[in-house]
Amino acid sequence: MTKKIPQLSAEQLASELEIDLETIARAKALDEAGFYQDSKKEGYYWGRGFDYASLAMSYALNQKFDEAKADFKKAAEYQLRPLKMAFDPTDPEFIGEKVSRGNQAINVVSCFNCAMAAGELAIAKEACLLYPEGHFPGNPKPNTTDDFVHALKAWFNGDHDKASAHCQKRLDEYTAKPSKKISGCSNYFTLHLALWGIIHTDALSFEDGIKRNLAIWHHDARYGEESGTARGHYAEFAVALTNLGIHAGMEQPVIDPFIPQGLVWSKSVRD
Repeated sequence: MTKKIPQLSAEQLASELEIDLETIARAKALDEAGFYQDSKKEGYYWGRGFDYASLAMSYALNQKFDEAKADFKKAAEYQLRPLKMAFDPTDPEFIGEKVSRGNQAINVVSCFNCAMAAGELAIAKEACLLYPEGHFPGNPKPNTTDDFVHALKAWFNGDHDKASAHCQKRLDEYTAKPSKKISGCSNYFTLHLALWGIIHTDALSFEDGIKRNLAIWHHDARYGEESGTARGHYAEFAVALTNLGIHAGMEQPVIDPFIPQGLVWSKSVRD
């Protein structure tokens, strides 16, 4: 028997939105009072990016899509700042290896996710292209998240063979030794599978990857740490890759409440 997809009530959604609006208002007040003036800029940017992403997710689940897209764009722009500070020598705030937060592969993915939800392909592409090959000093040892970013980077650069190789590497590794429980590796397996489908215009793999990712999201919405929250009911990876697939000329593979339909790109956006 198929489990019913967990969803928040209208009251829960309204409460989540109110909490996120209060968080933004409080941060603005602190900013205006000079509270953050001695903070590291990258930490400030990361925090504002997280807050605006949370607000955008709440707006999306409340079917307020214009507001959601506007705040996803703000989130992506904030998340892009630490990446430019770390990896773009031409940026006025560039400090390279001194960046202490917001410059890891997962931060690139978060920026990509927000930008794709906002309909801002240029920001999504810029974030991926900024991320360097190899190991950046101070960052953790490269893992499946890094390969996902490198695959996106190669895809944006038009090098589909290289993009495919990054995905295939992780698909083979996971298939040989799959996780017994839901984990970061199992999550990224679904993302590599969906992206591999986009790279090869393989609708079945694209759909399979998105469905598997949604299954993880549905499970976490029932039992995970973010159960009962907007973040726990918004499938940010699935939204972003659905839009990337549409941009690549493919059809939306799955309709699901965790993929708010008002954020899904239309053919006019794709073209």
